[in-house]
Amino acid sequence: MGLSGEFRKTTLSNGLRVVSEQIRAVRSVSLGVWVEVGSRDEAEAERGICHFLEHMLFKGTRRRSVFDIALSLESLGGSLDAFTSRDLTCFCARCLDEHAETALDVVADMLQHSQLASVEIEKEKRVVLEELQNVEDTPEDLIHDLFAKSVWGQHPVGAPVLGSPETVKAFTRRDLQRYLRDSYRPENMVVSVAGNLEHSRLVDWVSRLFGCKGGTARPCRRRERPQRVGQSVCHFHRDIGQTHICMGTAACAYTHPQRYELLVASTVLGGGMSSRLFQRIRERLGLAYAVYSYIEMLEDTGLFGTYLACDRARAEQSIEVVGKEFGRLRRAGISQEELARAKAQLRGELILGLESMDTRMNRMAWEEIYTGRYHPPEDSLAVIDRVTREGVLEASQGLLDEEGMHVITVGP
Repeated sequence: MGLSGEFRKTTLSNGLRVVSEQIRAVRSVSLGVWVEVGSRDEAEAERGICHFLEHMLFKGTRRRSVFDIALSLESLGGSLDAFTSRDLTCFCARCLDEHAETALDVVADMLQHSQLASVEIEKEKRVVLEELQNVEDTPEDLIHDLFAKSVWGQHPVGAPVLGSPETVKAFTRRDLQRYLRDSYRPENMVVSVAGNLEHSRLVDWVSRLFGCKGGTARPCRRRERPQRVGQSVCHFHRDIGQTHICMGTAACAYTHPQRYELLVASTVLGGGMSSRLFQRIRERLGLAYAVYSYIEMLEDTGLFGTYLACDRARAEQSIEVVGKEFGRLRRAGISQEELARAKAQLRGELILGLESMDTRMNRMAWEEIYTGRYHPPEDSLAVIDRVTREGVLEASQGLLDEEGMHVITVGP
């Protein structure tokens, strides 16, 4: 039995793309309406407006109050959520297959008929300001914003998704209406659905709920690829017990040909309890409770980082150990045994993830937005199988360049 469901794609006359994967063996549906706009598309004075608008679209439409939206799927055993990233904004729902049309109707209503009432805007400003303060008070979250800012410099892709207190306080109803009109256009959107739902029914619903509005001639804001920023070492003082450390550099885009080589390298370096960093820093030296590495891949760039938190007296040693592991990977690559383990880990994560309709829905949307086509899971597994030690070494040498390395610390 294959890993793929019944994938189909339809592009409506107004440019809106509909992708779906029917999985007949489940009773659930995961649905996402994706908008190709994120924090990187904001002007300096607009920092945080994508995220703020995402919040505001839950605050009532012509047909539904704030409470009606909250109740719409929860009363049916489902859920409704949204998130904003550097590249994208997504409104997603999970429900029983029999309630899929209701879920799509609610999301369509939010995206097209939100009232954006002034009284709700002022209330939500207070909520987002609390969210900003929560990040400021949570060093394991704050450090990743500071790290991205260091790696990408003044480019907007490195700006915090939440914006700043100053920009959030300045947003007006007119600002939100303009941003909604300019960005939430059919040709700039993808509806992605995974679960027990026929594609033809989905297309009928989307055509009825979204098809009445055609695209506009207004051009999307052009994205400029961020330039490489030289190395930096920076400490941010906070009166807390531990020093939080993030080390890394700019990485590859989602479509980079060495994408899986880099994922293997990151897995060997800090992808779990058997990884080099975990075994060295926690198990052998007892320097930190948690340590891991990660790769974030975007449309035209990416981010590679390692994170740990430790006692301030052990921060310098921890940074030195991570730096040595970077150097060892860059010089000698990985062993055949490490390659086999990492490939097995990535294969297992991919296959196990496919048991989640949310994962399938997200994967389809990313593939459509970043590559313009659907790649079956079997294709990804085949690419993983083709990864070699030589390929991982080459990718690591390109990634772990000392001249582009950034070390950010937050703590006493």
